[in-house]
Amino acid sequence: MALRTSQTLSLALALATGACFSGTFLAGQPCSDDSECGPNLTCKDGLCGGATGATAQTTSTSTATPATTSTSTSTTSTSTSTSTTTTALTSTSTTSGDETEGTSTTTGDVCGIGRCTDVDFLVIIDNSPSMGDKSDTLLAMMLSFINHALPVLNEACSLHLGFVTTDAFQPNPEECRELGALVRADNDGDPCPFVEGHPYATRADLSMPASLACVATVGSDGSPNEQPFDALLEVFDPQLNSGCNDNFLRPEALLVIIVATDEDDGDVDDPQGHSGSTSLAVPLWYDALVGLKGGTDNLYVAALLGDEDQETTACPWDPLAGPDGSGASPAPVLRQLVKKFPEDHYTIESICHPDAVPDDFVPLMETLLEEIDVVCEAP
Repeated sequence: MALRTSQTLSLALALATGACFSGTFLAGQPCSDDSECGPNLTCKDGLCGGATGATAQTTSTSTATPATTSTSTSTTSTSTSTSTTTTALTSTSTTSGDETEGTSTTTGDVCGIGRCTDVDFLVIIDNSPSMGDKSDTLLAMMLSFINHALPVLNEACSLHLGFVTTDAFQPNPEECRELGALVRADNDGDPCPFVEGHPYATRADLSMPASLACVATVGSDGSPNEQPFDALLEVFDPQLNSGCNDNFLRPEALLVIIVATDEDDGDVDDPQGHSGSTSLAVPLWYDALVGLKGGTDNLYVAALLGDEDQETTACPWDPLAGPDGSGASPAPVLRQLVKKFPEDHYTIESICHPDAVPDDFVPLMETLLEEIDVVCEAP
């Protein structure tokens, strides 16, 4: 069952009115009037913010001569970025891709969250039939993320925000109907209008309600045989990353993963099983993911799972209800996997939130942001 139309409209409205976006990513962009420059910039001399407006965004290439320096490099299909982070510096900047183009001199910190210059944010959503009663929960979680987390994550030099489902998302174009391919259409098959044309959101989409509402409407018409971990591993496939996913994952970027599912990653729903993650022991899952990312330094995982105590849970699991069960199961295998990460690199939250509202997920977002600061060694 797809998200109800009223819920989709609510998300779009909330994105348009409730999120605290400054629009400073528009600095230096061509304009004809103030309305094209967001809430905090004016159109001056044909550019948002005028000729010096480009200083609002830093760069794919920064050079400085400070007393203390740390350097990180990231490469994408559209840009190669080298950022030098200091407490105070004078930098000359040139940017491309989802950065603002321009060259200027400015005093102050360069972009980034501590040592993390770029952030890839991947949301894995269970779209099986048993998730049909949790559309309000997913909507509330997304609104909380948009209102509380995105404004802070936007401090990164660049941001990629993509969604995958726990099976091959059928509304995608035929060539991208495979496990691990990013959601690029809504549940009716209409293409998501990402500003830069990628199958994922960038900073240019953060004030565009239609882009973010689109990828949130994955529905619950997917396979009852959920494969969240298989989907995650497939996102790392080089052919898929350079193909359908348009270089979503970047080797040096911080990868933040949110997985939302009401069941474990297993083959209990399907007598045939599947040949993916359930054939591996959890330590091998962990080693595979960490190996693909080159260690845990640039990994953070937040999981929304069923409650461990099934006697007090707000949504007790009933495997016989409906075509795929209802409620939420404890998901011990996924819990074991997530808990193998260092303490500051994961958090686990309940997916059981009847009558969910965005405030229910504020503690999750606060924990996520606090621990990203720790992971990224932010001051």
